[in-house]
Amino acid sequence: MSQINRRALLASFTGAACGTGLTLVRADSPRERTRPAPSVDTVGWVRNVLGKILYIGDDEKERGREWFAFSYREDGQVTLRAYCEIDDTRVERDVVQSMNQQFHPLDCFVRLHVGGKFLGSGWIRVSDAEAECEVFSTTLGRVHQRVPLTQPVRSLVSHPLASDALLLASFDHARPERIQTWQGGLSTSPLLNGGSGPLLSVQGERSTEYVGAERITTAAGIFDTHHYRLLLDPRPDGKPCSYDIWCTHPDYIFVRGEVRGYLTNATGFGHYELVQLEGRKV
Repeated sequence: MSQINRRALLASFTGAACGTGLTLVRADSPRERTRPAPSVDTVGWVRNVLGKILYIGDDEKERGREWFAFSYREDGQVTLRAYCEIDDTRVERDVVQSMNQQFHPLDCFVRLHVGGKFLGSGWIRVSDAEAECEVFSTTLGRVHQRVPLTQPVRSLVSHPLASDALLLASFDHARPERIQTWQGGLSTSPLLNGGSGPLLSVQGERSTEYVGAERITTAAGIFDTHHYRLLLDPRPDGKPCSYDIWCTHPDYIFVRGEVRGYLTNATGFGHYELVQLEGRKV
């Protein structure tokens, strides 16, 4: 029996959904904090976006890659599908994550391979009252989690770069502060590469700086983006750690990223670039 190539499968599946009439995603004003409900007259009954991001090390060599697809549905819900490969730490990740119109999580499936071997898989559901997670892991066995919630969950870090950009939908551009802090986040792994679990953890405060609007060019095209800086805690050795993201509005498509003090290479530096982007009305 022939083996299935997951890269080709994702590309062909979402490519079939996207069809042949392709347009780039439009970047709008940063004050458009939420995407308006789709109109059948303007976008059809569903809109699909398909892309690829490269992970690049401090030596400018490719160290990983990510294929992603978004479906924007008639009821306002959004579904992200992503497949990620990180070469140096040998992490493979499959994610299917659904959200409401404000990109707040509804449910998510994560499956991990580390070092060429299956590590675990988990299904997450988020309601107003609790988050629950059903996991099978080679290290923990079968686990069921219930996390009581005292406030709405704004974000779920499932670790594709495409989902990292969605964190920035919580930044309120109607306020004058360029640095804002908020709570109400969950994560599937405390590791920076997401290579553990999957298991739910509650994140503390998240502080983000809005750097400004920037027009940038990648292999995927020219984009009017918005530049944010996630203000991260220092590394255990005291060295600073930072994560800059450039994304579009109002869909928060990841276009470029830079990390410092983050990776396991000599400098801790790496960057990420969107190299393919397709989207169309259905």
